Amino acid sequence: MPAMPSARTVRSLTLLNSVLLMAAFTVPAFAQIETVIVTAERRVQNIQTVPVAITAFTSKQRDRIGITSIQDMANFTPGMTYSTSTDRVTLRGISRQTNVLSADSGVANYSDGIYQSFAVEAGRSSLGVDRVEVLRGPQGTLYGRNSIGGAINIISKRPTDEFYAEVRASYENYDHSNMEGTVSGPINDDWQYRVYADWERQGLGYTKNIVPGMPEEGNVINTWYVEGQLQGKVGNNLDIWSRVYSTAWANGAGGPGSAAESSGSGMPVTGAIPMVMPTLMKTDESNQPNTPAQIRRA
Repeated sequence: MPAMPSARTVRSLTLLNSVLLMAAFTVPAFAQIETVIVTAERRVQNIQTVPVAITAFTSKQRDRIGITSIQDMANFTPGMTYSTSTDRVTLRGISRQTNVLSADSGVANYSDGIYQSFAVEAGRSSLGVDRVEVLRGPQGTLYGRNSIGGAINIISKRPTDEFYAEVRASYENYDHSNMEGTVSGPINDDWQYRVYADWERQGLGYTKNIVPGMPEEGNVINTWYVEGQLQGKVGNNLDIWSRVYSTAWANGAGGPGSAAESSGSGMPVTGAIPMVMPTLMKTDESNQPNTPAQIRRA
């Protein structure tokens, strides 16, 4: 008959098992939580220290997970829903109560600090957008009116200190193609530039129109977007950044940006939205970093 283990042996085995379990569930150094820098409170902060219900999507995270639209972001954001056809964002049950795209919503949208009544720009490619911050709950203190449900911050990628270029292209079902590219780099020691362009086209609609001579319908797309940025310093106490973009579309029926074909001519509707946003700031080495290069090093 085998000998029974002693109480001391049982305690030793229990302690050994506990140590092994603790080692198995201990997060190694290389698996620590990634530091995400946000500006939800109008200053540079680690997202872990911001006292706001916030979900941030960086360009790297979007590429890694495959987030390409606002609808994808809504799938990962608690309390958020999005209507693609009406561009209606809902946060914690509060949204725009009309389908008029220019009407003010209960969710504020800010593109590089400029208020917008629409949220479609948040779905731009990660090649041109650095991050998207979704703030849930009333944000009237920092974002003013129209933010009782929350706010969405869209932050563009900025010019780089070193030369950088990237091109992306894709081709999918329904003759859907997308080509985009960006070039960024220094002009001299004090000035940098960035140029970005995107062209999206879908020739075949989801619905085939059997009427002779009439085009197919359902997500027929022909959209282009061009953007230019200039960033630099004037002396030691002044930073300047400006961004200008233009877009045009000739889309089929349905959804924001659709072409109006009431005349039957089929002529595309073109929209140009120039925007220049100079940012003038005093440079203070003792303050939080306020340029993209400094943020990345922080």
